[in-house]
Amino acid sequence: MLVFLCIEVKDELMGIKQPSFVPSAEEIISSASNLVPMLREHAIATENNRDLLPEIVSELKRAGIHKIFTPRRYGGFEMDWGVHVDVTRELGRGCGSTSWVSSVVFCHTWLLARFPPECQEEFWPDCPDAIIGTAFAGGGRMEETDGGFILNGEWKFSSGINHSDCAIVAAQVGDNKNSLHTGRTQVFRMAMLMPSDYEVIETWDSEGLKGTGSHDIKVVDQFVPLHRTVLSEEAAGTAPPGAVLHDNYIYKVEFSPYFFTLVAGPMLGTAMGALEEYCELTKIRSGQMFKEPIAEQVPVQVRVGESAAEIHSAHLVVDNINKYLHKEGQGARELSGAALITIRRDLAHASRQCLSAVTRLSGMMGVTAQSGRNSVQRHFRDCRTISTHGGLQWDGAMGPTGRLALGLKTGDPKVDDAEFSPFLDRALIN
Repeated sequence: MLVFLCIEVKDELMGIKQPSFVPSAEEIISSASNLVPMLREHAIATENNRDLLPEIVSELKRAGIHKIFTPRRYGGFEMDWGVHVDVTRELGRGCGSTSWVSSVVFCHTWLLARFPPECQEEFWPDCPDAIIGTAFAGGGRMEETDGGFILNGEWKFSSGINHSDCAIVAAQVGDNKNSLHTGRTQVFRMAMLMPSDYEVIETWDSEGLKGTGSHDIKVVDQFVPLHRTVLSEEAAGTAPPGAVLHDNYIYKVEFSPYFFTLVAGPMLGTAMGALEEYCELTKIRSGQMFKEPIAEQVPVQVRVGESAAEIHSAHLVVDNINKYLHKEGQGARELSGAALITIRRDLAHASRQCLSAVTRLSGMMGVTAQSGRNSVQRHFRDCRTISTHGGLQWDGAMGPTGRLALGLKTGDPKVDDAEFSPFLDRALIN
């Protein structure tokens, strides 16, 4: 395995740090692939721990995977969009929990790079190898005070929080309420917190993605300086305040459609892992009563072919989305509302294909797959849990697509006030 020590050298002219070596996409994908045997070996221990093992986190850092989205200004790789999916797809073949943390947690350096420059300059120099947790589910409230805000709240599902060097949460500012009677709109800000600012409440005990350590965090009367906050709307837009520090397009694109692709790597990886391990186990399996080779049964062969086709199709769909996002991002082109609908539709469809494939494989193993130590069952549980993510929600993705195709209003002005984009036309007609 290639080991990227990410030694930093200081650019005296710019007063910033640069990595001494940035791997190619192929090199970092290869490093991820080389970790798969170790991840499989530690998968049960990871589940039992309900969190990534420290040695797993160390190996991920040795491979440089936590640097994919970190700005080069602070010693990171700031790689092109789509590399993260290829990397976490490999990791997911070995362990869905590791893939999840490596994708949706390690990407948060991309979010911090959107925060005000003062916040970044304060944090990164002392923590260039940072892992950053987030928590948006639940609720919190910020009250304005001199120089910043007083924050209170409790949030759920903060994956990888025990391994994080800071956390980002979102909270409502003041008592603004979205009301038809008052006409007020809720205002949310994101806040960057240091570990001493919050308490981790270990609540995570799930059916799938057991090892992600997605615990709750709680904040009580914590002062947060203004520069460590950003309006959520600004952070999610195409001109976030922190983008002035970085040239790469990935810090200047619309947040949501790019963010939704982050779950695709673990989804594809767990499906591929289930297929690989099903085939490995089935090659040596025999019937419980008559000892006939299971692999020679024609229905088994057909079902394996069906699952392989679904997984391959999902790969093609996701790769197409990321190529499109990369191209549009490089060209600094705003995504149309119709394109946003199509991206959500295709991601949800790819997720359903993966879940269908893994459900079929797990079902063909009978009682054998019901053991908690069975690797196919583990991949099935992980894939099913990933499919419940809001970004992959089926009705929310398919409904707007159908309304648009039928000439009905979707409720989104960005879609309803615009003409069809060529991207959507091709996707619907061809």
